[in-house]
Amino acid sequence: MHPALNLDLPELEWVALLRAEQAKGKSIAQIARECGMKRPSVSMILAGTYPAQSLDLVTRKHGTRIVQLYRDATLCPHLHRAIPADECRAHAAAPMSTSSPDKLRQWRACRRCPLNPLKPEGQQ
Repeated sequence: MHPALNLDLPELEWVALLRAEQAKGKSIAQIARECGMKRPSVSMILAGTYPAQSLDLVTRKHGTRIVQLYRDATLCPHLHRAIPADECRAHAAAPMSTSSPDKLRQWRACRRCPLNPLKPEGQQ
């Protein structure tokens, strides 16, 4: 077993949401059912003992669902943070900007994003 790294990294937003749900009195099993995760995984994430080197894979697989479920928001892969659903829709519907490099990057990211709310169902 590898010793845990003691890095003072900011907590991931979706992990903080899981902790908040637990603080509200929900059991780990209930949180796991709501999120579609396995109970031992939720337990290890909350205890800080998850065996993976990083939570990147878990974030990609479950982070978006957790943020949507508990915050009614979207975990934007481009901005690397949760944004309200209406802000996501506004980014996706915005016209292409040629005057701002940041807006152009956001526009391109939205076109490729699997979470784009304006894409027809089943289209990638």
